[in-house]
Amino acid sequence: MRHAYLRMYAALAALTIGIYAIWAAGLLGHTGNFVSRQTTAVMVAAGFTVQRVTFSGHMETNPGEVMDAMAVEIGMPIFAVDLGEARARVESLDWVEHATVVRALPGTIHVSIGEREPYAVWQHQGALYVIGESGAVIRGADVAAYSHLPHVVGEGAGREARALHEAMETVPELIPRVRYAVRVSDRRWDLHFDSGVVVQLPEQDLGQALVSLAHYESDYRLLARAIDEVDLRLDDRIVIRPRLDPDSPAFTLPAAERET
Repeated sequence: MRHAYLRMYAALAALTIGIYAIWAAGLLGHTGNFVSRQTTAVMVAAGFTVQRVTFSGHMETNPGEVMDAMAVEIGMPIFAVDLGEARARVESLDWVEHATVVRALPGTIHVSIGEREPYAVWQHQGALYVIGESGAVIRGADVAAYSHLPHVVGEGAGREARALHEAMETVPELIPRVRYAVRVSDRRWDLHFDSGVVVQLPEQDLGQALVSLAHYESDYRLLARAIDEVDLRLDDRIVIRPRLDPDSPAFTLPAAERET
């Protein structure tokens, strides 16, 4: 008896899937809503309805928000869920960088979520945003909760933040001392250090300029001097602009050192 039931269930399942495949291909479209209603009734009778939706990978994303975005309801025919459209809707949510949506027959929809990782705080036109590694804004992220992240300012700064960080990793001793980085004309960076010194970096050979800066800091404690700006934009010299405070002694590198 049990084997007969299983064979009947398998046959009904195969019939249901077959009817749905034909319907989904549009081959039954000309027959109108009647066939559609009958196909749906067969799927429901066979138990092919959404009985549960499971999630993985979510930390900041609310499952209820995902359900609303996908327009999936418990009890609806499982084959009525357009997986591609559901995935696109999930990926439109604030924290979601990528997602997969799959059917696990007979009644489960599983959603796997890859969330954006907060990478930096971007200041643009007076507003602050949390951005991911790609520079995309993470809408809904609380800036105050991520104030410890690197702070970048200006047009293009969010997009170029990763490249700057990778270059800074060659001089890790300088990283904790950078208060924020300003993108200038979306071409190059000014680094603002905790001592008040501003270091102007070149458009090209960013890594080499940072290595030179680390060298000057190691030998001369450059960032602790009475300096307003250090200009590293020239290949053959370092230009230093002392602070305007008359009580602060000016500092000039030896000519031989500037030529290296």
